[in-house]
Amino acid sequence: MGSAVTVQSIGPAAAAETTLRAAAAKAGLFFGVAASPGRLSSIVGQEFNQLTPENDMKPSTIATSSGGLQNTGNADTLVNYAQTNNMLVRGHTLVWHSQAGALQGANQATLNTFIGNALNRWGNRIAYWDVVNEALDDNNTGNRRSQWPHTLNRDANGDGDLFDTGDTDVIRDSFIRAKQVVQAGGLTTKLCINDYDVEGLTVRGGVQNRKANALYEIVRNYRQYIDCVGFQAHFNDNPNSIITDDLQANIQRFADLGVEVHLTELDIDDDLSNNDIGAGQAENYRKVVRACLNVAKCTGITVWGIADSESWRSSERGLLFTGGSGNYQKKAAYHAVLDELNKGRDVSTDPTSPGTPPTPSASPSVTPSVPPTTPPNPTTGCSATVSLNSWTGGFVATVRVTAGTAPINGWTVGIALPSGATVTNSWNANRTGTSGTVQFSNVSYNGSVNAGQYTEFGFQGSGTATGLTPVCTAS
Repeated sequence: MGSAVTVQSIGPAAAAETTLRAAAAKAGLFFGVAASPGRLSSIVGQEFNQLTPENDMKPSTIATSSGGLQNTGNADTLVNYAQTNNMLVRGHTLVWHSQAGALQGANQATLNTFIGNALNRWGNRIAYWDVVNEALDDNNTGNRRSQWPHTLNRDANGDGDLFDTGDTDVIRDSFIRAKQVVQAGGLTTKLCINDYDVEGLTVRGGVQNRKANALYEIVRNYRQYIDCVGFQAHFNDNPNSIITDDLQANIQRFADLGVEVHLTELDIDDDLSNNDIGAGQAENYRKVVRACLNVAKCTGITVWGIADSESWRSSERGLLFTGGSGNYQKKAAYHAVLDELNKGRDVSTDPTSPGTPPTPSASPSVTPSVPPTTPPNPTTGCSATVSLNSWTGGFVATVRVTAGTAPINGWTVGIALPSGATVTNSWNANRTGTSGTVQFSNVSYNGSVNAGQYTEFGFQGSGTATGLTPVCTAS
């Protein structure tokens, strides 16, 4: 499937593990690469445990004007390679203003058709999908893009945002469709939003990163549909693209929303190290990898290519290898990344527990700190169980609603919170109240549950939430 690879090392790396994928797996995250079928030399499977098609799943390659699929052969090759080599796959991408191909100018209904076809085409063989890509404007304005598909947006009440029920928002509507497909198919695929220049809380000069703030508001408002956030991490000398000291703090604030955070397209321009691709660039890579490792819900890093010569920005020499065509040499940056991964996580200041290493059939998850309560033996109606992931001052609860011996068409779950506990966010459910006894009810796509089957919703809160006993009522 690719030529034999020769890897020459510029310098030794004293490390417990000798490959990026092994060191990353031990630290509880994936370390991936973007590639095309022509670059599937053996180093891909040796060094990486996640694969992103660089161009072969973009709409310009696989979408028809009616939202159907075409030309999926290269994508299939990449997915098959990943399965054979025990790698996760990230689908990239479904809704994007650029490289839209035949979808350019399509309405939301056509976009929804394409979303459904792509999600169902590969199913659980894809662990993550970038549902919406690069939705925010350049130059740190904090605004949505104005070109298609954002021309489909409508601010119904004129309040300046697109978060209200009557608004039309291509981001929200695309995620709603994707979530419906995932739910209907029983898929484990996680749904992500992906953008660049959103990495730090600030940009050069300490100016507030308005683009990152806008992305944060999107995720906060649409948390019930969004599972993961991708920071592209194309670091260069653009004032909005530098590596800031508050990178970790920004990763952490997104993680605090309950989503996974990934660095999805990492490369580091040699301009940020005064054209030094030795120790200078290595130190920059070390900083970025450590920022991810220090946040437990930062569950993956992907470099955007193998070698400098094969990069879309080859003159910037921003990747981990030199050479090409299967003959690669490890740079100092490679050894720095390997060393940092081997040091493992330091989450002493992070309020969550490290996630378990990902597997190809399912995406990473956080191990509950409190096991689910034993559900009653359901007869008719429904039952509910809750599992908690807690830290000092806060928690995330996942609630499983199980139908009894007959199907249900709707459900309500009441949960009495301890004194001082407050719900700050919820997803996959409508909510009444924030403290005391809080009522959760189904939304449109998860009310119908077949006999013996289940659906799940979740909520995040402040305070302590031990001993929760959910009470389920079916309709």
